[in-house]
This record gives sequence, C-alpha cells and structure tokens, in this order.
Amino acid sequence: MEQQRTPVEARSGVISGRVVLVLVSSFVGAIVAIGVCWAIFLSRG
Repeated sequence: MEQQRTPVEARSGVISGRVVLVLVSSFVGAIVAIGVCWAIFLSRG
C-alpha cells in the first residue's frame, strides 16, 4: 500500500525540485559567463 503524503512532505518535494533547478541554472549561467569572458579575453589577445 502507498503511504499518504502530508501537504508538508509534498511541498518539500516541490521546494527541493526548485532548489535543484536553481542550482543547475546557476551552474549553466556561470559556465556561459566564463565562456563569454574567455572569448573576449582571447579576441583581445
């Protein structure tokens, strides 16, 4: 039988999903920013 999930448990799952999404998007944004900076650095050199 499946266990009943309380609203708090369901909400915590949504929040943890959002946290993972934010971390991944931040990581991708940082990679893109580093790539842009590197491209500018190489084009000036």
